[in-house]
Amino acid sequence: MTKSWSRPAAPLPRVAPSLTIDRDVSHRSRGAFPMSQRNLILLWLATAVSYACYVRGEQNPYARHVASGLAAIDEGSLERIPSRELFDGAMRGMVRVLEQHGDEHSQFLSDEQADPLRSEIRQQFGGIGVRLRFVGDPPRLVIAFPPEAGTPAANADLRAGDHILAIDERPTEKLVMDEVIGLMRGEPGSTVRLTIQHEDERASRTLELVREIIEIESVFGDKRGPDGQWDFQLPADPRIAHVRVVMFGDRTALEFAHAIEQSQAGGARAVVLDLRDNSGGALEAAVAVCDLVLPAGLTVVETRGRDGELRRRYDTSGMGRYLNLPLAVVVNRDSASAAEIVAASLQDYRRAAVVGERTFGKGTVQQLVPVGNKSLLKLTWASFWRPSGVNLHRMADAPADGSWGVLPDAGLELRLSDEELEAYVNYRRQRDLGDAAYLMEAGAKDGDSTPSDEFIDRQLMIAVDHLRAQLDARQSPLAP
Repeated sequence: MTKSWSRPAAPLPRVAPSLTIDRDVSHRSRGAFPMSQRNLILLWLATAVSYACYVRGEQNPYARHVASGLAAIDEGSLERIPSRELFDGAMRGMVRVLEQHGDEHSQFLSDEQADPLRSEIRQQFGGIGVRLRFVGDPPRLVIAFPPEAGTPAANADLRAGDHILAIDERPTEKLVMDEVIGLMRGEPGSTVRLTIQHEDERASRTLELVREIIEIESVFGDKRGPDGQWDFQLPADPRIAHVRVVMFGDRTALEFAHAIEQSQAGGARAVVLDLRDNSGGALEAAVAVCDLVLPAGLTVVETRGRDGELRRRYDTSGMGRYLNLPLAVVVNRDSASAAEIVAASLQDYRRAAVVGERTFGKGTVQQLVPVGNKSLLKLTWASFWRPSGVNLHRMADAPADGSWGVLPDAGLELRLSDEELEAYVNYRRQRDLGDAAYLMEAGAKDGDSTPSDEFIDRQLMIAVDHLRAQLDARQSPLAP
């Protein structure tokens, strides 16, 4: 699923506007108003809120009709339906109308569906700090990597290869991964009860761990080391770092800068920014990444609303630290939305070569609107336009050769066949898991053949060759 969301400066109007009052807790402010004046202020506030609701209702009289319909069903239907289900159904029905009018990216997220998205945006959740996999046949839930130091899992002496037999008394053999994640995550400070069996022991033990805030990484390297940490520099040419942004969240720009600094400290002098399979994320995060590598005063992207009205222009701040770092961006058919903003901006300013294949073509931005208790309406509220003034959105009836998406630079195109794409996914999975974890998941043994033994990442190699030529030219005595 492709996605891009934003927190616009001017939020869309809400059907049920809320009123917040800043509270001054200083001693002088407490009880400062006489009773009659306080009542007058409360009356004024109540009048203002009532008038706002009246105006909203006059703008869209159907709001009143929807409320009347909900009330009629709630009071008179033969079967009593929970009000929450009626509300969720009404929201989904309105979203279906948007879909019928060509908006395929708006979505209503119930309370349960909205929580994972919030965690993804914030890049953090309440957990114990383990990466889990189902391995073997029948599948067993195991810890894939050593827990990071300082996490509840590390402090409890959990280890890579440990078998988790039960979570809060629920046997894991009957669970799917979504259920596992739902049980493992929770509010920081809450507890989770695990039944654990070490790989080299027969006896099991039961532990209670207190969840803490765990951060979600959005920037990956070329391969995981034995300790689960990322290696960014390419073994074939340590002058080049392979930095993969898999989604755009609140901490992505910081992680990206850290990856560059770590790579430069190891001797890297150029970066392949890999956006393959990146389906998007926060628009502001994409702008922040561009801001690190572009000079001041350049427009990264514009957002436009109905009838092409300019909503906001995002310009670089001049805080970029990596203005002269050679870059190549790799994209594929599943690079979308925020990933396309980055690729298009760097391409338009000739800051980086774009390598690979045409991107997905999602040129719209969704705003996250709180509705109900914890649920969200992910509403398409604007289109985005690259610096060259082009909206790259692919319409439903767009021809295959239409002007949508981000096209690779001339001479740097390479579209993978379906068979090559499947081989790439398996190869990438091994490098992401690490050799030991991959073999564990596959039920294989040390010395068995793995995808990395035979697969060549040709799209990555095109980007590497392009950067090598730049680096070699800089070293040439004839170079200016």
